[in-house]
Amino acid sequence: MSEGTIDFDLLSRSLQDKLEQSDLTIREAATEIGCSAATLSRMLKGADAPNTPDATTLFKVASWLGKRIADFEARPSEQTSTLTDVEIHLRALPGLAAADTEALVAMVRAAHDAVLELRKKKG
Repeated sequence: MSEGTIDFDLLSRSLQDKLEQSDLTIREAATEIGCSAATLSRMLKGADAPNTPDATTLFKVASWLGKRIADFEARPSEQTSTLTDVEIHLRALPGLAAADTEALVAMVRAAHDAVLELRKKKG
């Protein structure tokens, strides 16, 4: 997943809406989500934030909002959404070594790219 695929302003608006509806402080919401208040505060800045959250935090936030990561894609498409969702879920798996995670992500991407290449040749 590249940083450019997530619409951080959309994510920020969704977070702000939920905070207002739930009448939660940033600290309370961060505790519910399982991230730090500082991380949540940065996410509330949207695209203006100095850095982006890691995949695990994005997964937690999306789940807390009752949405999928794909709901926040800047350029949604069925193929990209599916690939992004798979990558996010792989990166969020507990107990999986970083090298194993990267290997699985690389295999999924390679399979995805191979299918796209076959479609090009047939089409």
